[in-house]
Formats: sequence, C-alpha cells, structure tokens
Amino acid sequence: MRSILELLVASSLVSFVACGVPQEEHDKALADQKALLGGEMEKMQAAHKSETDQRNRRISVCEAEVKRLGGTLSEAAAKVEGLSESLSDSQANLEASQGEINECRRQRAELEKAARAYQEVAKKLKSMVDSGKLEVVTRKGRMTLKLPDDILFPTGSKDLKKDGRAALEQVADVLKDVDRDFIISGHTDPIPTKRGGAFKSNWELSTARAVEVVKLMIGKGVPAERMAAAGFAEFDPVADNTTKEGRAQNRRLEIILMPKLEELPQLPKY
Repeated sequence: MRSILELLVASSLVSFVACGVPQEEHDKALADQKALLGGEMEKMQAAHKSETDQRNRRISVCEAEVKRLGGTLSEAAAKVEGLSESLSDSQANLEASQGEINECRRQRAELEKAARAYQEVAKKLKSMVDSGKLEVVTRKGRMTLKLPDDILFPTGSKDLKKDGRAALEQVADVLKDVDRDFIISGHTDPIPTKRGGAFKSNWELSTARAVEVVKLMIGKGVPAERMAAAGFAEFDPVADNTTKEGRAQNRRLEIILMPKLEELPQLPKY
C-alpha cells in the first residue's frame, strides 16, 4: 500500500508536468490520481475502523473479566473473613476446653491424693474398726469417723468414760499427723434431756460433748487451729428415730475430715 505522502508527491508531479501537456491528458491524470487517493483513504479508514473495533472488543472483554474477578475476589474475601472468625471461635473453644481438661486433671490428682490419705487413715484405724469401737464412712462426700455414744458418754453427761477416752486417744494419735482440718460433731436422739439436769436441751448436750472431745484431742497433740466443735442435737439423724435401734445409731460422735481448698472445684470467674 502506498503512503499518503507518496500519493501527494505524485499528484504534485502530475500538476507540474501538466504545464507541457494537453489539458485533456492533464485532467485525466489528475482524476486518476484523485481516484487512487480516494481508494487508499477508504482502505485506511476501513483498516482503522477494524482496528478500533477489535480494540474496543478487547477492552470490553477485559472490563468484563475485571468485573468478574472483582466479584470473585469480594466473595473470596468474605469467605476468608468468615473462615477467620470461625477459626478464632474454634481457637477460643479449644483453649477453653483445654483449660477445662487441665482443671479436671488437677482435681483428679488432688482427689487421688486425698483418697490415698484417707486410705492411710483407715488403715491405721483398722484395729478399732475391727473391734467395733469405730466406723469409717463417707457421708456428704466427706470421710467421717463415727464413734457410738454408748462407749463414750454416760446418759445425759459430757464426761467421757474410760473406754471412750482410750478410744479417742487412739484416734488422736493418728489424726495429729494428718494434714487436715476436723469438725468434731455431737449428735443425740430426740429424747429430751432430763428436767433440772446439767443441760437444758440436746443442743447444749451435743455441743458440750463435742467441746470435751476437742479438748482431749488437743491434749494428745492435734493442733487446736485445725479443729472445730459443733452440736447438732437430734437434727442430723442417720437412722429412724422411731425405733430403739435407730435412736442408738443416732446417738454418736463424728470426726469429719474436711477437704482442702485445692481439692474443691474452682468457682467460675466473672
């Protein structure tokens, strides 16, 4: 294809040469050059339009792809954000679960330690259990040493019998080396105390008996700061008070081994 510059040069040459040629030949040559130039211009315009159309189509395709990719990226970003939140929640749940597992392990270790200590106490008191002077039971989730009333005190009195004192001294020899706090609790049946006697009610009688046992145990080396005395009167029975046998079981003295703070479940934090 000849360039526009070449066509213009050729046209100028024809005009220049026309000065020495007939007018008819000059006009014909000029018309031919104009026709040639017009054809070339049409071809160039057509080529330019085709190229422009192709470029516009490419731009449209690119714009569509950019739009599609933009939507895809937005969706992907939303999914990533959702997954991040889910991962954070899962991580928090995992940490909470791990904390609960660790707490359960801690409690289990403490309970196993306490169980070993209780077994050691029971083993040392086995001879008393075998002779019927003492029972080792679990009551209200706590290890309890239960001594029957009839070997400890005369009816309506807080003064210890000789056999009762000897039995409690054996218990004290074991408990003084046990790293626990103890509650010494007195219990009676519902039969009222004797009118005009030393005690106005079973409250006073049960409490006085508990205090008497605490004094004996302190004298045998059990630390005073690890003991407390309590009287329950007839209001914490372990048997039926309507029968003679049941009332006999309810007249008792209990030594309760208290759990340590670290053995108890942790309270929730707020």
